[in-house]
Amino acid sequence: MPEKILLARKANPTSDHLYRMLRDKGYFILKAGDLPETARMLGERPDLLLFDTEMAHEQHPEQWTPMVLRCRDNPLPCLLFSSNGRNPVPVKALTPWVADTLTHPIDDREVQYKIATQLTIHRLQYEADLVQRMLLNKQIELEEYRHSAALIQRALLPKSLPDVQNLEFAWKFMPCDKIGGDLFNISQLTDDTIMLYLLDVSGHGVSAAMVTVSVFQSLSPANGRLLRPSTTKGERPQCLSPAEVLRQLDREYPLERFGKFFTITYMLLHTPSGRLQFSSAGHPPPLRIRRNGSYELLTSGGSIIGAGGSVPFEEGEVTLQHGDRIYLYSDGIIEHCDPQGDMYGLQRLYNKLLRQKKRTLASACDKTIESLQSFGKKTPVKDDVTLVAMEYRGGKHASPLP
Repeated sequence: MPEKILLARKANPTSDHLYRMLRDKGYFILKAGDLPETARMLGERPDLLLFDTEMAHEQHPEQWTPMVLRCRDNPLPCLLFSSNGRNPVPVKALTPWVADTLTHPIDDREVQYKIATQLTIHRLQYEADLVQRMLLNKQIELEEYRHSAALIQRALLPKSLPDVQNLEFAWKFMPCDKIGGDLFNISQLTDDTIMLYLLDVSGHGVSAAMVTVSVFQSLSPANGRLLRPSTTKGERPQCLSPAEVLRQLDREYPLERFGKFFTITYMLLHTPSGRLQFSSAGHPPPLRIRRNGSYELLTSGGSIIGAGGSVPFEEGEVTLQHGDRIYLYSDGIIEHCDPQGDMYGLQRLYNKLLRQKKRTLASACDKTIESLQSFGKKTPVKDDVTLVAMEYRGGKHASPLP
């Protein structure tokens, strides 16, 4: 489509020559013979204005102002020329928005060069503005996606925890502003078995949140996939072991399919006996703090989910005693940095949790996260921060804690 030029000029041989030259070059020409007509024709959104300064010499304020306002408020390139051979530069003081002047409007080479230059600049500016608007709209769209994904992620957090007489749970979740991939769940699989897991999907943003949602559905007790099918009528359902669950997830979420991997710790607790089975896939090892203050790391496991079973998933087992606490945590805690770039780290986390053994479970979690924030000196977290705690109050010789 030919570019549109508005030629505002006094009728004389110079302006007639200019008109014919532009027409022969294939431009679409709009013509205006006075200031009011020029102001009206600017409403046709030309790509360039060629303005004859002879019209300015005959200006009337009430006619000049509308045209000046239109030209000033719209990104329209303008070239001045004089159809009577006068120097157009003095008029430029009245029109500071003018791009350039045509010193010799009958010199076809000068006219064509300056017109082509201004039209190119105008076109590039239009394209840049268009891209900027598209980027802004895309950013708004992404923010809406991020907001929706964040709402979904938070909606997956437990609304209530299993009401088991000899168990207590507490947790703290502090999301980062980039939408991380942390998720945990605590659920009763059978009458005497509790499932507990914490996972962390790699990366941030909507894609990480969507993988989180998918894994949440895979690990939903409602779908029955965490139980071994009964072979005998009336047989009590048996839970898949943690290692079996991790192998199943590794098959379902190959890295090449989703472009994401995730780490996870998966546990089963037999509530009457305190038997705890566990396995981790590349996730920081859970911490067991005994009632007497000693601790151990539950390190059994294998590689990340998505690596195709490159490292077999080992499974560990311990028997919890009355007063034992289990802490699961995401690397958003241990990798949180202070302004100098020093990380909070594993040992600082362990020491802090050990000093909380006389506090309630909820208070211990609160104090630990407060310690993390104090260490960071208000540095925003760059990853989700999740701390999940469980205290076992069962056991044959259970007695109230001091």
